[in-house]
Amino acid sequence: MENSKIESDVPSLMDDPVTGRTQSKVGFYKGNAVYIYHVYKKSIDLTRSLRKEMIQIREMRHENINPFIGACVDPPNICILTLFSTRGSLQDVLKNSDLHLDTMFIASLVADLVKGMIYIHDSEIVSHGNLKSSNCIVDNRWMLKITDFGLHEFRANQDLPLEVQETRSKAIMWHAPELLKTLNPPARGTQKGDVYSFGIILFEILGRQGPWGLPEPSLKYIEDRVCNPQHYGGELFRPPAHKLDCPDYILQCMEECWQENPDDRPDFKFIKVKLRPLHMGLNANIFDNMISIMEKYACNLESVVKDRTNQLLEEKKKTENLLLRMLPKPVAEQLLRGEKVEAESFDTVTIYFSDIVGFTSLSAVSTPLQVVDLLNDLYTCFDSIIGNYDVYKVETIGDAYMVVSGLPIRNGNRHAGEIASLALRLRQAIETFEIRHRPNERLSLRIGINSGPCVAGVVGLKMPRYCLFGDTVNTASRMESTGEAMKIHVSEACKKVLDKLGGYILEERGLVQIKGKGEMRTYWLLGKEVYDPLFPPKPSPPSSYYSRGLTNKRPFSDFPSENSVEFASSFTNSSNTNDSCLSLFHECKKNAKNEAIRANGYRSAPVINFNELYPPSNFII
Repeated sequence: MENSKIESDVPSLMDDPVTGRTQSKVGFYKGNAVYIYHVYKKSIDLTRSLRKEMIQIREMRHENINPFIGACVDPPNICILTLFSTRGSLQDVLKNSDLHLDTMFIASLVADLVKGMIYIHDSEIVSHGNLKSSNCIVDNRWMLKITDFGLHEFRANQDLPLEVQETRSKAIMWHAPELLKTLNPPARGTQKGDVYSFGIILFEILGRQGPWGLPEPSLKYIEDRVCNPQHYGGELFRPPAHKLDCPDYILQCMEECWQENPDDRPDFKFIKVKLRPLHMGLNANIFDNMISIMEKYACNLESVVKDRTNQLLEEKKKTENLLLRMLPKPVAEQLLRGEKVEAESFDTVTIYFSDIVGFTSLSAVSTPLQVVDLLNDLYTCFDSIIGNYDVYKVETIGDAYMVVSGLPIRNGNRHAGEIASLALRLRQAIETFEIRHRPNERLSLRIGINSGPCVAGVVGLKMPRYCLFGDTVNTASRMESTGEAMKIHVSEACKKVLDKLGGYILEERGLVQIKGKGEMRTYWLLGKEVYDPLFPPKPSPPSSYYSRGLTNKRPFSDFPSENSVEFASSFTNSSNTNDSCLSLFHECKKNAKNEAIRANGYRSAPVINFNELYPPSNFII
């Protein structure tokens, strides 16, 4: 091996600490993939006995024995090479929950293991000494091969790293009681000890829950119970075979392999006879068996691929839904199609900003978890409301809430109305919002809205954000910061759009000093004079609020003033039909509306539609 190059650039395929192969890597030797089993020794003394054992192992040839390729004795690269197996160890196969092992699979694996152990016991090696599921590998034809036997002198007295020591210590789960009790057990083990280990592996194959079942007991507990049955009433501690759903002859075979007295355990030739009923489904022709196993594996693989495809589609749907929550739908769809999202300019949009008045003071007397719960409850409430409007939630930063309408899908001039209606609805919702940890306190919102042009685009690759840029955004933020609690501060640009739409009641605030803008004329949004089904109805008024002489009318529940309503009602019963009377009637409606606004303290807009309350077709004039 001195003149041959070993390429070990391939990372380990067996890097699971449970498999017992943390010290194994995969490399290439003369074009063949091999396991590189590192030996932690400074030097190797090639004695005559060691050379002889190497020759013996090198000459071992059996279909269920993993071939020994060779060894490197040049420090610091002292290692043992064996043929690589694509499917990993038996332990890896058993841990693969996607792989269904039917009776034929199990029978084939057990038969291969028994035949391989018979060959080892009949050879000059005599015994394995470290038989466990991680030392049984499965090749690409689903044939089990036994490995890591012999060369005990080569492996002895290693200076193992701590992590490798922990891995090696797991081997006691397969060791026979007499070997655990012995201070210096024989390095090559014993044949009866191999039989005990086979019983553990048989339980492992049938149960697929590890060598001792689940929950797996600790190594110290296993060693203590196995070595000292007299401390526990003389009861032998073995894996829970009674939980297995398998024929009695298999359970009996396991129990015989686990006998406390090594002389009472059968040899592998007897085990082969004992387990003969298990092999009834196997054909005498090995190629027929192989084809049958591969066909079943292919069917199982198709089922696994189908399940994995469904899982992939579900995860893809979750990812798409998450992206749709983070970004506007048209933008998210562009990203999902792999298209680049270009920044886009919008001629006019309306932007909403709000924050909680006194949030800093409230946070100072609340725990961090209470603050998180408060914001989560509040924004969950807000998020449920904005779904009823043509708006897009841009972001939340602390107690600040930002919403826009008119992008990425343009909606004419409706953006101002959507934001104004939303602002009124959110202000109404905050009045009844309850703080969990301070139920007697109420929150107040400070709201600002502004209309104008802006640019929008996706920024960033990790956690991409849909951001808005432009002076319109800054002005909307200033509208909020210069506003007052429970009032909606509106810029003049937004007010003009609302006037075009009609139906919104605004009051001039006057000139306000705005940072970076100078003096600006601003307004308070008081309410709406059109019916909005999203606002909950108020309690019904006394019977005197109902219009007299009209049919199919709604109560005048929005008007606390009785005078104007009564005047309007009496007017509709008159027989005067001239234009001056009609003008007087419309003036009466205006007075009733203003009285309702004043009675509400400019806080909640009356939800009224006079054409619905008093349709002209029902007037008796």
